[in-house]
Amino acid sequence: MKKALKWFLIIFGGLIVLILLAAFILPIVFKDDIKAAIDKELAKSVNADVIFDVNDFNLSLFSNFPNITAEMKNLGVVNRAPFEGQVLFATEKFEVEVNLKDILFGDQLRVKGISLVRPVINIKVLADGKANYDIAIPSADTTTTTEEGGDFSFGIDHWEVVDADVTYDDKSLPYNLTVKGLNHSGSGDFTQDVFDLRTKTTADTVTTSFDGVEYLTDKRVDIDAVVSISEEYTKYTFKENTAKVNDFVMQFDGWFKMNENDFGMDLTFSSPDNSFKSLLSLVPGVYSKDFGSIKTSGDLAFKGFVKGTYSEKQMPAFNLNLLVKDAMFQYPDLPTAINNINVDLLVDNKDGVIDNTVIDLKKLHLDFGSNPVDARALITKIYPTNVDANLAAKLNLAELTKMFPMEGLEMKGSYAVNLTAKGVYDSLKKVIPAIDAKMSLNDGFVKSKEFPVPMDDMHFTSTIKNTSGKMAETFIDVNDFTVLMDGEKLKADLHLENLDNYTWDLKVNGGIDLEKMTKVFPLEGMTLAGKVKANIETKGKYSDVQAEKYDRLPTSGTASLTDFKYITKDLPQVTLSQAAMTFDPRKIELQKLNGTVGKSDFNVTGSVLNYLGYVFGENETIKGNVNFSSNLFDLNEFMTEEEAPATAEDTTSFGVIPVPNNIDFVLNSNIKAVKMMDFNITNATGDIVVKDGIANLRGLKFNMLGGTFVVDGSYNAKDLAHPKYDMALKIENVSMKDAASASSIVQTYAPIAGLVNGKFSTDFSLKGELGQDMMPNLATVNGGGLVKIAQAALKQSKLISGITSLTKLDDTDEVTLKDVLMSAQLTDGKLSVKPFDVKFGNYKTTVAGATSLDGTIDYTLKMDVPAGKLGSEFNSFVSKYSGNKSDGNTNIPLTIGVGGKYDSPVPKLLMDSQKEQAKEAAVNAAKEEGTKALQKAVKGTDAEKALNKILGGNKKDTTASADTAKATTPAIPTKEEVKEEVQKKVEDEAKKKIEGLLKRKKN
Repeated sequence: MKKALKWFLIIFGGLIVLILLAAFILPIVFKDDIKAAIDKELAKSVNADVIFDVNDFNLSLFSNFPNITAEMKNLGVVNRAPFEGQVLFATEKFEVEVNLKDILFGDQLRVKGISLVRPVINIKVLADGKANYDIAIPSADTTTTTEEGGDFSFGIDHWEVVDADVTYDDKSLPYNLTVKGLNHSGSGDFTQDVFDLRTKTTADTVTTSFDGVEYLTDKRVDIDAVVSISEEYTKYTFKENTAKVNDFVMQFDGWFKMNENDFGMDLTFSSPDNSFKSLLSLVPGVYSKDFGSIKTSGDLAFKGFVKGTYSEKQMPAFNLNLLVKDAMFQYPDLPTAINNINVDLLVDNKDGVIDNTVIDLKKLHLDFGSNPVDARALITKIYPTNVDANLAAKLNLAELTKMFPMEGLEMKGSYAVNLTAKGVYDSLKKVIPAIDAKMSLNDGFVKSKEFPVPMDDMHFTSTIKNTSGKMAETFIDVNDFTVLMDGEKLKADLHLENLDNYTWDLKVNGGIDLEKMTKVFPLEGMTLAGKVKANIETKGKYSDVQAEKYDRLPTSGTASLTDFKYITKDLPQVTLSQAAMTFDPRKIELQKLNGTVGKSDFNVTGSVLNYLGYVFGENETIKGNVNFSSNLFDLNEFMTEEEAPATAEDTTSFGVIPVPNNIDFVLNSNIKAVKMMDFNITNATGDIVVKDGIANLRGLKFNMLGGTFVVDGSYNAKDLAHPKYDMALKIENVSMKDAASASSIVQTYAPIAGLVNGKFSTDFSLKGELGQDMMPNLATVNGGGLVKIAQAALKQSKLISGITSLTKLDDTDEVTLKDVLMSAQLTDGKLSVKPFDVKFGNYKTTVAGATSLDGTIDYTLKMDVPAGKLGSEFNSFVSKYSGNKSDGNTNIPLTIGVGGKYDSPVPKLLMDSQKEQAKEAAVNAAKEEGTKALQKAVKGTDAEKALNKILGGNKKDTTASADTAKATTPAIPTKEEVKEEVQKKVEDEAKKKIEGLLKRKKN
């Protein structure tokens, strides 16, 4: 009994150990199989690339036994088209914990917990509604079933998201939400029909915008919510909840329901904290590490509701009330507070029609120290906008910066504004509210820490007056505008009226240092420098500009610019050492314009027309006729750089050069050196005509690749995705090797040129599309012309070695070209060459054929070779059709085809053609044999001389007879038949000639 018990315990213990080992080992052993199964199922159901490594997948029974824990690290989901390559979801760790008993024995799968650690979620929706999260592949089974589901159900105890970054970008609304540092946890019994969902959410920063307007910027958010879920997960009722944005707290009550075609809602919101400080925390820039020490007081009331239906055609009614009473705030360590803050704002919409929204700012008052600001505005309709508003303020700018400190910025001066506006704004009917506004600035001063030189002595007065609401009866005056910067004073006066037909009178006199100006008012991504001096007076009407009635636009003056610099990340640096110009209503005369663009230098003179129309009008074209000269002009610096694949040796590629549509210029060029892509061009002269987005080249002459070029044609970049060119080229004495290395067209269609020593000339036309790298799209190239080669040679190519191997010729190691005139045609990606003659060693050869875009070649070579130079195979082939052994000195015509690819040509004898040539050769050989026999018969007689004369004069006839015989004999004759036929014809012809000769001699 003891033995049996002992063995039982050993066996039982062994089974336990085996099960534990299996639980530990099996997930490791079968990792690859598990991943393969997952990949297979994902491929069936998900239209995206789910990325994870089998080594980052773990399945464990021991960490939370009896629960199974599945862990996957570095999991990602990458979209396919139309969001190709974009990451939809990625997480550092994804963990699921499931009860083993539920899996094995239960009818309910209860997930104990789900955890996402540091996930990144990017949701995008296009304007047409396509969403990158819609990655499920529809089931192929479209049949419906009424079969009831089983008793199996699903539950979850809790879930958490740790340190997530979420982006929701919906172009169809348009709406954008960015959340960083999101932490979320929740729990709910999804097995119940009605249950409470409990969640807690915090986010370090939340930024949200709608239709381009940003409503929250980098706000801290905390949300605690208990939401009752019912009606099959479609209705959400808010029970206990608070939402905190920075220090501003709101509570929600009511419900939200997702219907089949719309959303229903009845929600109210309010702020339980009636402190003004909480509202102040929403002001951009105020909420900072010092916010807790800001002194505040005042009462706040904030409430509202959203009630009704939301759909594509309907908005719910909404209401918002904000009341601030007797508030103040003061930054720590600053002497002055902002006092007497009172706000009474109502936003109300009773029917969900946006145009019926009422915005009523009943009161806005605050005191900046001793400077009061009062405003009121009532908008009773959104479009056409019905406005009744006024604003009055008098501000001491030095005091203002003490209340609202702006780091590194110092301001002084007295600014005043008084404005009233009442009426309707309708852009379509060209109606504006009646306006009466006055503004002034005295003793203005602005200084920033980036540049210590201030803008000083700033002052102006301005008025805007419109009593009727008609745009044509608007009057704007800016008088005595003055600013002093580092000793440079600029003064200006402007009178502008009639917004239907701009009528102006402008005077500008003085100078501006652009670099100092941009230090005070920085321009993002751009650097400007230079000193502008101008003394200009201009007046007129825009209608006269449109009608080109320049005599009604008195404009005069001068302007100069020195030491100018313009730097951006997208273009090379532009500098102007000096620029001087004079103005009249018709044109600007460029007297001096010297400078550089990156490495390029330039000098420009000439005139620019329609500058007034270009400045004041829409879609107006500026015109000019200028002379442009340069020692070096590097076009590569104007081309955009794009990142190339990581495996490429060249890390950048060129982009398409755009041509502006609103420029009509004739550029008379004289440039000593031009760089464009890999080309170096010298002595470029000619006209470049830019008009309607097309650059036309007119008689453009230049030197390149050791030769001379003349180009006429056009470059059309209206469609930047498909830029086009149409060129006529005249080229003289260019190296074939250089052309092959520089031109993708030559490399593709005539790569053998890279091995040829010699030069060529051509008169050729080409047209097609350019790619985004400014290189020809070879599939679109069409053209044709003549190529002239005075003398060239080719050695050591696969083509030569292939022909030599086929023919067994030992003296064809070089191809020479002399006085060759080649006719070529490019059509639909194929280059065709008409027959032309070369020397293959010592043998004249006629070449014709075509090269395709994929590198396939199809050429024929016809050459005459002495029989003695050919191998035995060729001689036996010829003997087969002639019946005689070939004379070693007899020329044998060969037709050789060359197929395959350029880098692996396949030469072969064209058999059908060779048979015809062999038959012809046999006929000619038989003729020659018969003639020799006849000559032998008459040798030493009086007929010999006459016979030679006759035979000499009838060579063509004999050949013609042979050709006739050839044409009427479709089948190939035997050698006996050929010999007999030729002999008979020769003898008959000779008899006739001899008989006639003897007859004449007798007489």
